Amino acid sequence: MKKAISFLLAGVMAASLTACSGSVKETAPAKQEDTKAAEQTSESKGSGEKVEISFLVTKPEIVPQFEETFKRYTESHPNVTITAIPLSGQTIYEKLTSLYASGNAPTITMVGGPEFTSFKDNFLDITDTDFAKKVYSWAQDKTKSDGKVLAVPTTAEGIGIMYNKKVIEAATGKEFDPSSIKSRKEFAQLLEEISKTEYAPVQITNKDWLLGSHLTSVLYGAVSKNYDERQAVIEACRKGEYNFADSQVFNNWMDTFDLLMKYNKYAKSPLANAYEDDQLTMASDEVAFWPIGNYIYPNIVDINPDAQVGLMPYPMGDDEAAVGNKEIVLSYSMFAIDAKQSKPEQQAAAIDFFNWLVTSKDGQDSYVNTLMFVPIFEGFEVQPSNPVAKQIVSYMEQGNTLERMSDYFPAGVMNQFGATMQQYLDGKITRADVANQFKDKWVEFSKK
Repeated sequence: MKKAISFLLAGVMAASLTACSGSVKETAPAKQEDTKAAEQTSESKGSGEKVEISFLVTKPEIVPQFEETFKRYTESHPNVTITAIPLSGQTIYEKLTSLYASGNAPTITMVGGPEFTSFKDNFLDITDTDFAKKVYSWAQDKTKSDGKVLAVPTTAEGIGIMYNKKVIEAATGKEFDPSSIKSRKEFAQLLEEISKTEYAPVQITNKDWLLGSHLTSVLYGAVSKNYDERQAVIEACRKGEYNFADSQVFNNWMDTFDLLMKYNKYAKSPLANAYEDDQLTMASDEVAFWPIGNYIYPNIVDINPDAQVGLMPYPMGDDEAAVGNKEIVLSYSMFAIDAKQSKPEQQAAAIDFFNWLVTSKDGQDSYVNTLMFVPIFEGFEVQPSNPVAKQIVSYMEQGNTLERMSDYFPAGVMNQFGATMQQYLDGKITRADVANQFKDKWVEFSKK
């Protein structure tokens, strides 16, 4: 891991960032000659027959950045048209299931771990492509099946609590160093101090994907720093043998959530605030802390180029030694190309787009300065200076990261966990209810 991180540091120290069914007609996956055709398309600046490809962008907050990237690519490849498909209120699993069942599978899609597992038989083998060969070795395991590379990571992402340095310092009159928050106790003291000012200490976004996937990854990641022990807990959850109510980690996680709820800007109507409004509130220097991922950074600086925000861990205990107190969740979603319903020329165009994005100077500039991604590929020449990205690299350098455990969730259960936490956030159920619902949903969805 240390070797892998040293490679990453060399490439991204200044890097930027920004959280099946049905009858289908199959077409053969792209062959090697299709890959060569894609490379020739790139060299000829897009000359050739018209090709239309679709891209399922599963992060709604950065659809505009993707569309800008598509536009830049098609300016030099005028024969290719790329259309973004939004989630439109559905989960990734629901959207892909619907699109494949209707025979309208996207040429390219972004997927998380559970969706990759469920749909991997539909994805193109990209083992021999130029862009897939550039993925850092430590980020390759989850993209493979039976030795074949079926996807590539999007970007190195961090999940924790975003802070607004300007707000905190205005409220306290002191310089803020996120490393000074070594436990939940210190975090609570700071929130109390801010609560006595004009600023809001915390805002909680009520989206099910945030509550049920991103924040629960903190829960399961903090179970242990040991991979095998974490996997043992996941297996126990699948069998209904994990007792959440008696788990110190679960109760620590819930204690911190209770703390966030206590100081939540929207405490009186916790399900009424919109995700878009939360972005505006943070960018407008009205709130100090926001549980979220650094993927939201492009939106924040788009609203307020002078925003001073960063990412810190989700405190997991009053004991400074508690796993999670100094670690953020490190995660990545994945890009995959359809092998079942896309034509060979569409697959070739998709391969060429990713070769452009990862290996060309224009593409790399779009990757790090438009999408504001942290490169997870070797050999990037374009090196942005996003301060949040530098923090992510620093956490990795120090080994202060937790695995994104929602990648091991059964498909669809994330939204159920999210719905449970929405009920808890709204005061409709108790902590004991959360523990019971988590346990039951694990068993139910593991059997599907």
